[in-house]
Amino acid sequence: MQLNYSFILKLFIALVALNITNITNAQNKKSKNKIQFTGSMGVYGDFYKMKSDTIGAVSARRPPQLYRVTVNTSLSYRKFSLPMTASWSSVQRGITFSGIPPIAGNPLLNFKNQLLNPQNRIGISPKIGWFQVLLGSQIPAYSELSVGDLSVFGAGISLDPGKFRFATFIGYSQMAVTRDSAAGIIGSYKRNIASAKIGVGKEDSSHIYLIASKMWDDTNSVAVRPVGLMPQSGVVVSLDYKKLLGKLFYIKGEIAGSGFTRNEFSGTVPSFSPEIPAAVFVPRYSSRFDYASLATLGMNGKIFSFSINGKYYGDGFVAVGFPFMQVDRLDGTIDPKLNLLKNKLQISGSLGRRINNLSAIRGVTSTQAIGSANINWQMTKSFSVNGNYSNFGMRDNATVDTFRVEMITNSWGVSPNYTLSTEASSHNIGLTYSQNTFTDLNIISGATNNNDAVNILGSYSLSMFTNPLTLSTMVSYFKNNTSLGVLQTNSATATAGYAFLKNKLNTSLGLTIADNKFNGAAGGFQVMQLLGLKYKLNKKVSLSANGSLNLYTFGVAKPGIKYRESLLRTSLIYKFK
Repeated sequence: MQLNYSFILKLFIALVALNITNITNAQNKKSKNKIQFTGSMGVYGDFYKMKSDTIGAVSARRPPQLYRVTVNTSLSYRKFSLPMTASWSSVQRGITFSGIPPIAGNPLLNFKNQLLNPQNRIGISPKIGWFQVLLGSQIPAYSELSVGDLSVFGAGISLDPGKFRFATFIGYSQMAVTRDSAAGIIGSYKRNIASAKIGVGKEDSSHIYLIASKMWDDTNSVAVRPVGLMPQSGVVVSLDYKKLLGKLFYIKGEIAGSGFTRNEFSGTVPSFSPEIPAAVFVPRYSSRFDYASLATLGMNGKIFSFSINGKYYGDGFVAVGFPFMQVDRLDGTIDPKLNLLKNKLQISGSLGRRINNLSAIRGVTSTQAIGSANINWQMTKSFSVNGNYSNFGMRDNATVDTFRVEMITNSWGVSPNYTLSTEASSHNIGLTYSQNTFTDLNIISGATNNNDAVNILGSYSLSMFTNPLTLSTMVSYFKNNTSLGVLQTNSATATAGYAFLKNKLNTSLGLTIADNKFNGAAGGFQVMQLLGLKYKLNKKVSLSANGSLNLYTFGVAKPGIKYRESLLRTSLIYKFK
């Protein structure tokens, strides 16, 4: 077996950190806990194997081996704190590439590539009072329309003296990867991102912030251009605000404008007004400018609360820190909440409307109704019930019936729960019934898309107080009626747990059986066996192993074909405090 040198280096660093932690803990006892070290660290390993009785009929769903190291700790002393986070994986996966190709015979460079890869995370954030430095992998969360969803590897600072706020961060969210068609690697440009925020006030109270962010791909970062990917750039400027109106009411929102270039290789616009400094943004023929805005008026009361929300996203608006934001739409909702019977009854809901494809560039404009309600009632100390209902409808504005698109989704469910506790044990019984109906009113093909799904789930669990025994079972029934036929799934799961050696060793066993049918014929049969072990070496260190064996036999989809897959997950976790 080929050794994973990169993982060995990571494990070595983790063990060194663990030794430093032990020294720090010893110092804590001598200094009467003036220095505090909290958090945890874990080393994980997954081992997977799949075998099919027909070679090539079924593909493996996981890599054979996967190693991970995670660290989430914080060192503090008086006004100084040092949060540290790390997450390394032996296998990198990305949206535009399958992974960073390893370089044979160069484990140090491979480790460096993994360390600097934003898909992994390693970051430290030392803070003294109101001054904080951000280093490594961070997720700058500034606002809903600027940045807040991307992991960026770089450096920045955050200042919050009194009511003043200032933060900035610069780095890259995507590494450069050279295209390799033979290995199936699409490739990617190095993507840089910079952001800054300045303003006054606290995030959860009255405030006003001016935010700017910029993203640009480095066209010189790869020798071979990725196929089908164009280098992009963008800039966003936004104003984020919130104002408390007395003790109950508030208004908040954000307005943002963006400039985005889909292809940096397209020609520049010779004259553009107003003139924009080249360091900020270079308008090209593939560039677009647009804006987005959010606004909320709300009230927070002990019995009654509500919020009125409006959202607009222009078709050309691109938030550089939210790559999957849906644009070209307008939303309006009102969300009331009731808290009655001394917090025993909570009722909440949402009612509104969404207009999609406002610009009509992608066809006709469509409207979508938004409605939902939820109720949670603790009727007695032992009995509670939860219910939910939602209704979503969509229709376009086509005037010709044959081109009309109209559909309705209607969902509802109810979940009663009963708990009985005695001096020796606790029993919990739960039941869930839910139904989802989708009706397509399209005249031409609507009938073929209709479906009606029903799901019934029952569960029972037992916990003993006199001995470390736990039992649970769950049965489910699922039926989906479609124009193609009826899909039905019946499943049952039983698990048992027991602790030995004065609760140091926790064991669990499980068995799941599932039977699928399609139009009454065999759709597939599954048997899954589970085994779990967790041993506490001491108060801070625990070792666990969880294994599963899945046996699956196909039905009418692949007659006579079956496979077996096994998965073993191991972990070593150290809790500092």
